[in-house]
Amino acid sequence: MTMWDNFFFIGLPYITIVLLIGGTIYRGLSGIMSGYRGKWDLTARGDYLWTTRSTGFFGRASIGPASLCLHWGVIVLFVAHVAGFIGGAYNLSSWVDFFRWAGLGGGIVFCYGVIWAFVRRIVVPQLRVMSTPDDYIILIFLTVIGGFGLYQSAVELTFGISYSVGPWISSIFRLQPDVAMIAGAPLVNKLHIIVALLFFSYLPFTKLVHLFSYPFGYFTRPYISMRGYLSLKK
Repeated sequence: MTMWDNFFFIGLPYITIVLLIGGTIYRGLSGIMSGYRGKWDLTARGDYLWTTRSTGFFGRASIGPASLCLHWGVIVLFVAHVAGFIGGAYNLSSWVDFFRWAGLGGGIVFCYGVIWAFVRRIVVPQLRVMSTPDDYIILIFLTVIGGFGLYQSAVELTFGISYSVGPWISSIFRLQPDVAMIAGAPLVNKLHIIVALLFFSYLPFTKLVHLFSYPFGYFTRPYISMRGYLSLKK
């Protein structure tokens, strides 16, 4: 174990947790302090700092594949990683096998979506003009994370690492970090974890903070009758 192992696999995880939770709370409270909406509202904040600035108006033919693959890829990968971590921590081989195949399939779909999103930012003129450095930084992060993950799953076939990463993550949350569990992991696995931790540290301060929103108001709001709405417009 080296000083860098201690920093990246003991210090960085806790820094990430603090920034992820604290940054999200700060972003939510800053909306109140600014008086933009005057209340805490995680369902529809209404300010452009919390949203993704929809780009569906431009390059409609390409938004479908990019959005669907990106979002469904994230969902599949999240479930697969949770299964892999739990399987590794409790020595559940069937869970690790699920992580192997779901992670591989989800990784392919996710990388396809990220590449599509990147190409749209560059090729569609209107989208290129409205893009900010933050948009490109996010896509670079996602490309690198997805690339490392797909490489280790499709080329290196290092799914056995779950039996080391799972207990290591468990030790982090138990406040008894054991870097020895992860110190011997292949370099590609370490890079995948480090870049992911850096990304989650950065996430609350980007437009992706909308991940922590959920449209609870949809369950209680009155439904809209399109027939009645159209008759009112006549």
